Amino acid sequence: MIKLKRAKVDALYGKKKHFNAADRIEKYHYGLGVPLVILNILTGSVIFYVVTSTPSSWTKYTPLALALVAALLGGLQTFFNFPRRVEGHRRIGNKYLSIMKKCDRIQGYISDNLLTNEEFVSNLETIAKDVDSINQEAEGYPTNANDYKKSQEGVTSGEEDYTDEELEL
Repeated sequence: MIKLKRAKVDALYGKKKHFNAADRIEKYHYGLGVPLVILNILTGSVIFYVVTSTPSSWTKYTPLALALVAALLGGLQTFFNFPRRVEGHRRIGNKYLSIMKKCDRIQGYISDNLLTNEEFVSNLETIAKDVDSINQEAEGYPTNANDYKKSQEGVTSGEEDYTDEELEL
């Protein structure tokens, strides 16, 4: 039973840290994307001004500077591929959530005396294989220490409803 509980708690923290990572990366995406859109609009407007009037000597270089900054932001967005990373973290978080739900069902079956020892071991082995598979996929979507710390704070602050008995190992 301890192994099942550990799998459930590990899945809880895995789920939360990957959802936290997805939220963090989504902020980066918008933090670069919104200024990029604004700069592109400004660049187009300034270019229109430069083409349709006789600008002062420094004004004609403004679109070049804006275009350079916009190209830099666009290059960073392309390089980091934020949408793919957000989707990957959310997919992994949902897989950990699925593990938690499997553990809950098995705990219910145990409480209701509906599982034999052999069935319990078989279910536990299936969960272990699923977790191994998720962990391998998660290697492509690393989290950081703050994602995990935020997940711990979320659990202890009651962000979700878990009893102390459910979280104790």
